Amino acid sequence: MKESQRVDRNEMLTIHKILFTLCSIVIIYNYYYTEVNVVCVKDPKFTLLDPQNTTVIKVDDVYDQLIDIKNFSFKINPQPCDEYPAGFLLMIIVSSNPSNFDNRMVIRSTWGREIESTKLVFLVGEPENLTISQKVLAESALYGDIVQGNFKDEYRNMTYKHVMGLKWVSHHCSQAKYVLKTDDDVVVNLDALLHFLGRELSPWGAKGLITCHVAVHAEVQRSDESKWKVTAEEYKFEFYPNYCAGWAILYSQDVVPQLLKAAQNTPYFWIDDVHITGDLAQKIGVARTQLSNLILSSRKADVLAKLGPRYAGHFLFGPPDLKVERINQLWHALHDS
Repeated sequence: MKESQRVDRNEMLTIHKILFTLCSIVIIYNYYYTEVNVVCVKDPKFTLLDPQNTTVIKVDDVYDQLIDIKNFSFKINPQPCDEYPAGFLLMIIVSSNPSNFDNRMVIRSTWGREIESTKLVFLVGEPENLTISQKVLAESALYGDIVQGNFKDEYRNMTYKHVMGLKWVSHHCSQAKYVLKTDDDVVVNLDALLHFLGRELSPWGAKGLITCHVAVHAEVQRSDESKWKVTAEEYKFEFYPNYCAGWAILYSQDVVPQLLKAAQNTPYFWIDDVHITGDLAQKIGVARTQLSNLILSSRKADVLAKLGPRYAGHFLFGPPDLKVERINQLWHALHDS
């Protein structure tokens, strides 16, 4: 009888050990491979991928069309992503005015310096000034990081430039897990961003991710005094859908060709962040995730410049509209402390 009880007890211990091991595996899997691992994002609207759950990018696009431009072509078309046929973490596309040579140089020497698992290109259109056009060609030959389309580079053509970036990524860099679209007058905390993507999100990417500073219930500006004035003929609604401030938008790779397809089949609207991350994102059914708590404000930028990163708090990018000297100052404050 005692021997039988001893056998039963050993069997129960074995079963308990197996159950404990299984529970541990489930806990570890949930920690590393599900949204529980998104610790800095409140109310995420996306899902994370793992090695068994990846996306296959399908590009449904007419290559020589850019919205209503039927004879579109890339005048300059570098191929930096060919170096990573198996994929890499982050592609950064920076919207830049052709004349902003100093902005591009300060980015190359600070936060845009080449880091493993990251690539960066600048998006430009065609300048009217021949001297600037020749300088852009020389700059491209020297650095190999400029993507240029055959449309006029002017304020109301920003949507062409943004959609060109989506087209370039879809056709020439679909192996990037994440895409950051930004402007040439912001600071990106690249080390923190790579950690955020690879550890707090997932190194295998995400699905349905558009995250940024989300503008909520923004009113359409009708005043003649506003540089954002939009007529009722241009946009009939009184309020915009929730959209991303265009100076820093993070996309997952699956969203890019979806937005491109929607843009190619939707009438042009010149405010690119409203059009692409508002109306078109709504059209394809992808919600925007708020990331304001990880964006550097102007006030915290002052703290960073004066006291260093320890006092400025954790951030990924921002603020917008920085002068070249300020970009350099904030970068060195972030890294020299």
